[in-house]
Amino acid sequence: MTYQKFEETIVDSINDRLPEGHSLTLKPVNKNNGVVLHGLVINNGHCNISPTIYLDYYYDEYKKGQSVDFLASQIISQYQRFALEDDFDISFFTDYEKCKKNISYKLINYEKNKELLKDVPHIVYLDLAIVFYCLISNIDSRLKAINESDTSSILIRNSHMEHWGVTVNDLFEVASYNTPKLLKSEIRNLTDIVKELMEESALSSQLEEDEDLLEDSRQYPMYVLTNKIKLFGACCILYKNLLGEFASKLQSDLYIIPSSIHEVLLVPKTIECDSEYLTDLIRQVNSTELDTEEVLSDHVYYYSRVDDAITY
Repeated sequence: MTYQKFEETIVDSINDRLPEGHSLTLKPVNKNNGVVLHGLVINNGHCNISPTIYLDYYYDEYKKGQSVDFLASQIISQYQRFALEDDFDISFFTDYEKCKKNISYKLINYEKNKELLKDVPHIVYLDLAIVFYCLISNIDSRLKAINESDTSSILIRNSHMEHWGVTVNDLFEVASYNTPKLLKSEIRNLTDIVKELMEESALSSQLEEDEDLLEDSRQYPMYVLTNKIKLFGACCILYKNLLGEFASKLQSDLYIIPSSIHEVLLVPKTIECDSEYLTDLIRQVNSTELDTEEVLSDHVYYYSRVDDAITY
């Protein structure tokens, strides 16, 4: 089935399964790095907001052999996890004083998001852009995450900023205070993470690969930096004093490898690394292992203790 035929078929299947009064709307959604996904909005007729479910991921599962009926049931289950039964009070977002305690920042690639950034307040940082969003899952208990990795957010656009009568610097100031507080950083030794993967691994072939990775991680210590929900965690490199204190602990400057928008790898400079080799490795991983919307950068960065600054 082509995607268009799949979309028609699965929407019909979902429609047949939902109680009367529900409506389905299809809309393109612009995501990070210029990616456009096919969004499905299901509304129960009682609430002014509805979750958006991306059909692209389900089409991939269909191509792997899953049936349309099974996937339609999965989509409805996903919808029911997040659907609200009555209206959500959006006044918190129109009132800056109510909203500002939940404003956070994240890092995205500047060049790949030039079109998006025309409509979004941002600060250029290296080859990246700092953009801002509001964590609405912190506002209403009905939107509280079912688990730590689930969250709801609204990207802040120029129209929001103008309505509030604030500047980009105002947003950066509140986000710099909020983000480390709301999304605490986490630094873990890659060796510990590999050990956990090995314990979870069930296939002997995978175990052999993990053994090789474990040996590499012992020989070349690396550390994974992210936040507690592992979402947009690459921005932790902006947290005040975080890199400085960690580099002092290791008594070493740091290479920063942008493994995705969600995390970075920290490599002590005491390890002999060829920055050109690392850059080539990052580009290879970005092009073959990561979803396009999760790519942060093709560059390796460098943190200097003396300058207390990141360069590339």
